[in-house]
Amino acid sequence: MLKLYTDYKTQCCFMDCQLYEFLYIKENKTWTEAQQYCREKHTDLVTVTNMKDMKRLIRNSPGSMKEAWIGLYDQTHGTRTWYWSLPGVEFDEREANWKHGEPNDAGTENCGIIWKHLQWGDVSCNRQTQFICYDGNDLYIYF
Repeated sequence: MLKLYTDYKTQCCFMDCQLYEFLYIKENKTWTEAQQYCREKHTDLVTVTNMKDMKRLIRNSPGSMKEAWIGLYDQTHGTRTWYWSLPGVEFDEREANWKHGEPNDAGTENCGIIWKHLQWGDVSCNRQTQFICYDGNDLYIYF
């Protein structure tokens, strides 16, 4: 049974009959705080491997989402190697959707963000912004 819930802080889309959901969280947090929130309440920060699902989520997001944390990070400090936060999922550069000129490694930009136009960037992990969680356990849609 599919249940619908209303929560002013989240927006979710049920994607292509898969047993997962994306939740757009309208709270400003650092990347680490966002990851902790997603892991405590859901599964993890979102892994972006399906642009069709991302387009649907962004199109249906409440308000005017300009950017959101995704589960992309680099902690190699020097050798640019990106990872997904979700354990067991490897980053594939062929699936990347970097904005032209990104990642640009300006300062200490080790965390990934997605903008409304669906392109990615690297920004400081200490920046506070909204984020997208992934939940692979429930069959709920939040509006």
